[in-house]
Formats: sequence, structure tokens, C-alpha cells
Amino acid sequence: MTNPFDFSDYETSRDRPSTDTSSSWPAAGQFGSVSADPFGSQPAAFAPTAAAEPFAAAPSPRPRVTIAQGEPPVILLVLAGLVAAAGLVLAIVLGSLTTLAVLAWVLAGPVAFALLARFTVRDTVQRAMPVYSRSKGAQRGYWVVVVLALAGIVASAWHIAEWAGRL
Repeated sequence: MTNPFDFSDYETSRDRPSTDTSSSWPAAGQFGSVSADPFGSQPAAFAPTAAAEPFAAAPSPRPRVTIAQGEPPVILLVLAGLVAAAGLVLAIVLGSLTTLAVLAWVLAGPVAFALLARFTVRDTVQRAMPVYSRSKGAQRGYWVVVVLALAGIVASAWHIAEWAGRL
């Protein structure tokens, strides 16, 4: 069987390497011209011209780029916590008055959860930045505000239900 990759039948004397060199590289003049640049007689297409020099003469310094860092909007979280706590305290202390029980329900319910929703939207925008500085306090604070708001809703709803049951 013959080797399918044996092309020795097609060699010429010019293709055979000389035996007097110790290098495995072919001799310099073996493959035609001795010149390293086959297109040496033609002008370079992308050589710098006189028109390009004014632009290259004054390199501008690179502007410093600051990477935006995102942080949780703690102010909204604190505001939501204050509103939820106010609704809870109002429901517990003055919940026997129906109008204040309704006001406590509105503060602890829709207002506190609207502020929590706004916190979540802004926090999501901050998390989309290249660098985000997580805060365990903000994560725990979020759940504390949720519990405060739910407690205020339940306490005020209890007083509202007592009032409605006496009608």
C-alpha cells in the first residue's frame, strides 16, 4: 500500500533542500527572489502622507473615565419605614377614632407600599450600573418596612372592622 501523502514524485531539483546546511529552514534564494518584500517596488498604500501629519502632531490626552457605581436608594426606604411606622402607631394609639383608623390604613398601606415600589424601581436601575454596592442593611430594612406596613394595615383594618360591625 502506498502513502496517500507522499508527493515525492512531483518534486523538482529546486524544491529539494541543500544538504550542506544544518538548519531545517530553506536557503534564502531557494524560492525565487532574495528580497523579503515582494511588493517592494510599489508605494505603500497606507503610508503616512503630509496631510495626515497635522492630526498626528498633537495627540490629545485620554479623558479619564469614571465608572458609575450604583447604591440602593436608602432615603426612600427610610421614608417608607417612617410612613409605615406612623401608620402603625396611629392605628394602635388613636385607632378607635374611625377617621384616624382610615388615615392609618392609608399611611401603612398604599403610601408605604408605593414608596417601597419606588425604592424597588430605583434600586433596579442602580443594579443595572456597571458596579453595584450591595447593602445587607438595605435588604433587611426592606423586609422590616414590609412587616411594619403589614402590621399597620392589620391594626387599622381591625379598628375599621369594629366600627363597621357596630353599624
